[in-house]
Amino acid sequence: CFFLIFLPGCIYLFTLAPSLGYQDASEFIDTSFALGISHPAGFPSYNLIAKAITFFPLGSIAFRVNFFSALLACMTLVVLYLSTTKIIELCFPESSSESREVPSLFPPALLAFSFPFWSSSLVAEVYTLHAFFTVLIIYFLLLWKTNNDSRFLFLAALCFGLSSGNHATVAFYLPAILVLFLAWGKRNKFRNLGISSLIFLLGFSVYLYLPIRSMAEPIIDWGNPETLQNFFDQVTDRRHSELHFSKINEVAEEGSSIKVQPILDKITSSASATGYVFYRLIDDLARQFTWVMVIGFMGGAILCARKNRPLFIFLFLIAAVNASFFVGWREESYFPSYIVACLWTALFFYWLLFEKLCVPSKENPSQEKTRQLNKTMRFSVCAISGACIFWLLISNFVKVDRSDNYFAEAYLKKAILSLDDESIYVTEISWFYMAYYMDVMRLRDDVSLVKAADFLEDDPSSYLTPKRYPDLSLPNPEKHTFGSTELAFEYMMEFLRQNAKDRPVVIEQNWLLFKEFPLAEELLPHKNLLLKFPSYNNKSTADSLDGFNEFKSWIEEELKKPGLQYESKWINKLIFYLPSFANHFHATKRYQEEREVLKVLYDFLGLQGPGWHLQMVDNLILDGKKNEGRRQWEKMRKYFPDSFQTFLATGLVQKSEKDYQGAIDSFSMASNIKPDAFRPIFEKSIVMLVAGKREQAVANLKVAEKKIESLKDLKKIRNIQQFLEAAS
Repeated sequence: CFFLIFLPGCIYLFTLAPSLGYQDASEFIDTSFALGISHPAGFPSYNLIAKAITFFPLGSIAFRVNFFSALLACMTLVVLYLSTTKIIELCFPESSSESREVPSLFPPALLAFSFPFWSSSLVAEVYTLHAFFTVLIIYFLLLWKTNNDSRFLFLAALCFGLSSGNHATVAFYLPAILVLFLAWGKRNKFRNLGISSLIFLLGFSVYLYLPIRSMAEPIIDWGNPETLQNFFDQVTDRRHSELHFSKINEVAEEGSSIKVQPILDKITSSASATGYVFYRLIDDLARQFTWVMVIGFMGGAILCARKNRPLFIFLFLIAAVNASFFVGWREESYFPSYIVACLWTALFFYWLLFEKLCVPSKENPSQEKTRQLNKTMRFSVCAISGACIFWLLISNFVKVDRSDNYFAEAYLKKAILSLDDESIYVTEISWFYMAYYMDVMRLRDDVSLVKAADFLEDDPSSYLTPKRYPDLSLPNPEKHTFGSTELAFEYMMEFLRQNAKDRPVVIEQNWLLFKEFPLAEELLPHKNLLLKFPSYNNKSTADSLDGFNEFKSWIEEELKKPGLQYESKWINKLIFYLPSFANHFHATKRYQEEREVLKVLYDFLGLQGPGWHLQMVDNLILDGKKNEGRRQWEKMRKYFPDSFQTFLATGLVQKSEKDYQGAIDSFSMASNIKPDAFRPIFEKSIVMLVAGKREQAVANLKVAEKKIESLKDLKKIRNIQQFLEAAS
């Protein structure tokens, strides 16, 4: 236990992130400190426990919450070690406590320095708490069996309830737990079931935090879970549920596409999905832990099935459901499967070291040679396992080390400091970071932060409430009807117009809003990442402002910092901003500026695929540079001859050269590749209209209307329809 706390703990502390991390890390730092509502399923257990850590006088708030992950990781390793000793004791009752120590030590050490576990231990994330609760539930259930004490069953029930408030997928453990309960609960079954259920509900009641805290309107109030429907959607993550099983469903459909016999269709589909999940799990174990873990996983599973069938079914169900649900995510999402793999590997190590390679008694001279051979093999097994641990430590150190990494917050801090006084800031990409600067660092108390995604909700007025924004001018919801993107856009435009009269309304370069709404052309360039919604008195002066050059200078300044060039997540962050600049410049017909952005995307971020080339061809043709557009298109034909984007670009070039029939054919080819795509059908209808084929154009326009993907597409359709009505 000391080894599993001291050595990993020191290394985790040495490599710990000192500041904000990427992705969800900044969100969890803010929601822990300010007690906000995290993304689905809300994670109330994490936020409440991590809140206690923020009171420790140990570095910044960000460092404390990051340290919380490292602390939980060490606790997970210790409880996992204790659990491995118990599973060996259950399957090999004759084993001694001394003989169980070494086999129980190797698997947790492998887990400690695997990339997913190590990296999750360095930033604010829920995964190490998820792993800790999972292994704690298993440990208490094992103690219940070995000690024949129902109090451990009740502790497992409490942990099960609390763990559901950290990671809702623990609900999938219920069938596995019931298997053990029915197999091991010989006495007082109904009494123990009733008490366990009540204790579980006590732990599960942590979810009451969500509606209670949401009523206080924290800055990060994801899902607004104040109503029963919103609460249910938040806890179940209903909106994203299709993403989890999408990969396995795709494989199942492929497996059943060849229909040998209708009766065998479901069998073929299930076999394909099962085989895919197993392959992905084995592949992940091999990559993250070396093949030692794979051998131990499979060998230990066989041993567990032979020695203790209920325990095998219990662990198998945990791993199988977890691996299936997260087959498209893997890594840290696979922590429950990793824990099962560690338990089975410890079982296999014990069998190998103390059963298979058992050292014969010295009193039998005829077995002296066998004794020496087995002793050598036992030493070799231990040496190989130790070498694997050392290899993981060395190979993953550089990958995970975040001890000198402040890149996640540097340039975004500049953005919030550059905001106009008393401004209203509509943000999405950097929402977590801005909430951190306002809640934790208290940088801009004069700024009102508005989440852009709230305007995309079914009812934006339920998120933009007078209680949450007492200083803002909010549209009267009674004058609006909701239920479509178009109606939400009308509400947002009224919100922007009303508030721009009295306060600066600044909008972050935002791919989410620009993708859904025809908003980019309504805004004016302002500062760095920012665009401004013009009021009547600032429109003329704002036209000359252009923040892209300032943003580029920020990037150049940041790139001077050592090691930043290798920080892929920092680069990926920029990928969200730069296309928004390009989108804005394209919508406002500032094609020269758009090309500058596209060149940065090409040269700096390496976006050199067919999508980038299509944007450049489109830009050059619209800017009247037809020859340059053709040369760009010829490169596309050379490198991406059969892509959807190449056929689209071909049609655009042919349309610019008045080869209307060729353009129609090219757009038709693009549509054949992607039948649900809006643009090729729409572009084809435009060409038909220009070529004088009005009836065909109208027919294609109706087809395009059924393929609309956003309000921007709808606006294009309506513009053409208005033109046709005016012409007739």
